[in-house]
Amino acid sequence: MQDREILFYDIEVFRFDSLVVFKDIDNQIVNYFWSHEPTDDGNGFEKVRELIDGKILCGYNNHHYDDKILTKMMQGVPQKGIKMYNDKIINGKDDGIKIDLQGAVMSIDCMQQIDLSMPGLKRIEGNMGKSIIESDVSFDLDRPLTAEEKEEVLKYCCYDVENTIEVYKLRKHSYFDTKEELVKMLGNDKAMKWNTTTISANLLLEKPLVKWAGLRIPKDKWRNVEGLPDEVWTMWELANDFKKGPEALKGKNCKLRMYDMDFVFGFGGIHGAAVGEKEFKNVMLLDVGSMYPSIAIILNVLGDATDKYDGIRKERLEIKHKDKLRSDALKLILNSVYGNLKNQYSILYNPAASSTVCVFGQMALFDLCRELYNAGYKLVNANTDGIAFIDPCPDNPIRYDRSYDVIWHEWEEKWGLYLELDTFAKWYQKDVNNYVAVYPDGKIKVKGQDVNKYHFIPEKGQHKLFSNNNLRIVHIALVEAIVYGKNPVDVLSEHMQEPELFQYVLRAGRTYQGVFDKHDNEMQRINRVFACRNPEISTKLYKKRADGGLVNFPDAPENMYVYNGDLKDFKDFGKIADFNHYLRIIRKKLDSWEVVVL
Repeated sequence: MQDREILFYDIEVFRFDSLVVFKDIDNQIVNYFWSHEPTDDGNGFEKVRELIDGKILCGYNNHHYDDKILTKMMQGVPQKGIKMYNDKIINGKDDGIKIDLQGAVMSIDCMQQIDLSMPGLKRIEGNMGKSIIESDVSFDLDRPLTAEEKEEVLKYCCYDVENTIEVYKLRKHSYFDTKEELVKMLGNDKAMKWNTTTISANLLLEKPLVKWAGLRIPKDKWRNVEGLPDEVWTMWELANDFKKGPEALKGKNCKLRMYDMDFVFGFGGIHGAAVGEKEFKNVMLLDVGSMYPSIAIILNVLGDATDKYDGIRKERLEIKHKDKLRSDALKLILNSVYGNLKNQYSILYNPAASSTVCVFGQMALFDLCRELYNAGYKLVNANTDGIAFIDPCPDNPIRYDRSYDVIWHEWEEKWGLYLELDTFAKWYQKDVNNYVAVYPDGKIKVKGQDVNKYHFIPEKGQHKLFSNNNLRIVHIALVEAIVYGKNPVDVLSEHMQEPELFQYVLRAGRTYQGVFDKHDNEMQRINRVFACRNPEISTKLYKKRADGGLVNFPDAPENMYVYNGDLKDFKDFGKIADFNHYLRIIRKKLDSWEVVVL
């Protein structure tokens, strides 16, 4: 694909008019086409096939919508038919519309695997701080568009293509390049439209795995982990009925307190956090390298393909620092297996094997916890594939019969896994799933929904542009209070000219009539709002149900100022925003973390 030009495109369909716009990677318009009444010369799109020949198309949600409409355009379908197919797709009744039977439409989709929430492009534009003002031209118009309306539709369509290009650039190295490498390995260009999990599965197997009837823990390990309570073994045994399917495992867990930790066992990995204490210094973290892939190999989860899978693991270790692109592709194959074992649409689907891998991992991690605790180390955090701990008496290293590095290597020999050590100067945790850790060089690691928006490094994937980028200021203030002891008032003051940190992007799904303000004026379905200090210019937005009932947006401010333009043009933010609203949220978070700021 790298040697083929990419054209980015978007389509707009009205009752009497349709438009398709094509741009290049530099955001320059290559061409655009409007429909016209069918004549002997065509329907207005007769030159599209020539334009896209030999090129790759890229859109947003184009696999579901635009590729299908473009096919009908190129097939000479008149405007009336294009509108009919448009309505079928939007209403979920596309009846299997085929994509260009002649193979001219070769495409990639910026929406594919972007986030579990499957955000629309407008929501991403909002997250980016860009204008989300919608066109005034209604799709319900029962007449042809005027020249002025066509000009406006063209402008908005070009704007969406521009932002599609930006999403592509953000995902190029982390997703599209790696995906293309997988497709080359498979040797099937058509796989470019598949999910990477599907490509990975097909690289490993040609036919579906034989499903296991139950857990297959090695006999020398089953009920043979010292210290692991009987109620945990009993839970695993009772849940070991896979005839009922994976639903039988939902909600099954066992909570217990031991080794000064609150542990949770189940079928989602081991979790544990130190009881009572929140702050720790000089923390060591032993992470299991490539944990689930390594266990899958130990347990022969892929049957005859396990050796092939192990070969991929070994190759990646050899080229990890030599060929980043291929290394990333191999890593994706390795990491996709565990998820595919739980995916009923994958040829790797084997829920009992997935649970066996998870249980084996919990047994191994618990064993490491026990060894460290019995040797005198204080456990801080246990989370699926890693154990954080400290030496409570660092000035007396000779008191241990077995130091952590001896335990480390003995454990690796026992379980067939390998550990990697990381160290932190400071570690502060709210619970097992929320912590802030500081490396010796001052770099910060965050985990959990309270702090995961602290970093904003798009090229490394450390951002929330594709999911939820609301209230980053709360995450920033919380982390800076924990790490630097900063007063949140000072943090707010430092950032009061950065409205993108304070925004709420609110959306009403298709199950609602729409979004309405407190005076029952209909608004856009997606809006950006801020907490507002002035009641005279504030409003409140609601989602309106099909029966007319109003529903609050959860966690949104009571007094809202709506600003859907580009945030670079929002000049009066400091005068409009109610900073006390954000301060209250920050202080509530600080209380939940038990952080005191003077």
